[in-house]
Amino acid sequence: MIQELTQGVTEWAAQQWGAAQLGDKRRTARAVTVGAQLTANPAAQLPEQTGSWKDTKAAYRLLNEADVTHKELGTPHWEATRQRARLCDGAVLFIQDGTEADYSNHPQVIGLGRLNKVRRHGMQIHTCLALPLATGELGIAAQRVWQRPPKPTGKESKYAMSHRETEYDVWAEMLEKIGPAPECGSGVTWISVGDRASDIYGYFRTAQALGWEVVARAARDRIIYTLTGERTYLLQWARGLPGQAPTTVEARGRDGTPARTAKLQVAWSACEVPAPARGKERGGPRLRLSVVRAWESDPPPGVGPLDWVLVTSLTVTNAADALQVTAYYEKRWLIEEYHKCLKTGCALERRQLETAAGLEALLGFLAIVAIRLLQLREASRQKPEAPARHYIAPELLTTAQRYLNLPPKDLSLREFWRAVARVGGFLARKHDGDPGWQTLWRGWLKLQDLAWQPTA
Repeated sequence: MIQELTQGVTEWAAQQWGAAQLGDKRRTARAVTVGAQLTANPAAQLPEQTGSWKDTKAAYRLLNEADVTHKELGTPHWEATRQRARLCDGAVLFIQDGTEADYSNHPQVIGLGRLNKVRRHGMQIHTCLALPLATGELGIAAQRVWQRPPKPTGKESKYAMSHRETEYDVWAEMLEKIGPAPECGSGVTWISVGDRASDIYGYFRTAQALGWEVVARAARDRIIYTLTGERTYLLQWARGLPGQAPTTVEARGRDGTPARTAKLQVAWSACEVPAPARGKERGGPRLRLSVVRAWESDPPPGVGPLDWVLVTSLTVTNAADALQVTAYYEKRWLIEEYHKCLKTGCALERRQLETAAGLEALLGFLAIVAIRLLQLREASRQKPEAPARHYIAPELLTTAQRYLNLPPKDLSLREFWRAVARVGGFLARKHDGDPGWQTLWRGWLKLQDLAWQPTA
């Protein structure tokens, strides 16, 4: 991960967009230029990123070309990510989720759809991140942009309404786009991880057909059958299972509450899930699935307890299996961090283009820039007490120390990354928390310029 981050933005941009099929090699060259400009200053507006009126006009022309689409700009990165996922060893987590890009403050944009909120408009973005656990090398395996269809008019037949495509279909569609998992015995296991929105019978069926495994958080108290044939309800049954193993997870801070280490009890069993009584999947076979519940029995005062009921196609027969499923689900928060990278680090919702097509094309750049931001944030949080010299090039270490007039000592990774943020303007006072996006990114780029600038 660090090796990729130490590439210059132009070299990195050439790897991401240099093979994009945009109808003209001059457009591809311009895409590399625009990609590098956006990467160097992700949160700025396009005129500031491009640096001159001439380059700004060229960027707008590129984004308005019919052949320059989100799909064509993203395809080289997506294919490279999938190829790495096939060649690695062990488990690869494919972490999915959707988010809304809200452009209600820009009512002049043409072609956007409705959002969940009343009188809001924007676009839906569903992303699947690939995370090989052996390497930690994040990438986007697939991404879809779509508009929510108009609300049903009431004139459709019950059959048409039950067979109409919905936003739930995109979960299975992601697996189909990525393709069949490596064959059993290859040493690679592909596992799709999702939150409550992925608790969909058809999604599990698609995964089964393509050789994937699934870990999903249960959303509904659906009817199930225990292995003894008893008909019951999933959540009610799972919450009656006795704790069989303890574990700890890192609970992220939310709504002003600080991050903490949560002590959980874990229980597991197996069940059969019948097909829905209505809709496209009616009449399908029962699915035999494992259920893992991880819950916090004694949370801190004023804090809502964690309580995960996870449904998985993986076989769970002992504590090690159950704890592994819990650990897989714990990685799901990375997709939420990715959305923050996209919206805050890359200012996606503050972009001012005239059409939905132009915004989608811009997403073809920003979606991949956000991955680089997420890689940097993850690198800054991993192994904070480890010696930085084991992971960081010596030129970067010595440059940071000289620039900040730090004493020549062995820095930990946490000390090094705070130094990087200070190069970018972070004050690093005692009461300051971790550095934010902009200071960390500015410092990282500036440090590379200082370390590897040509000497006279």
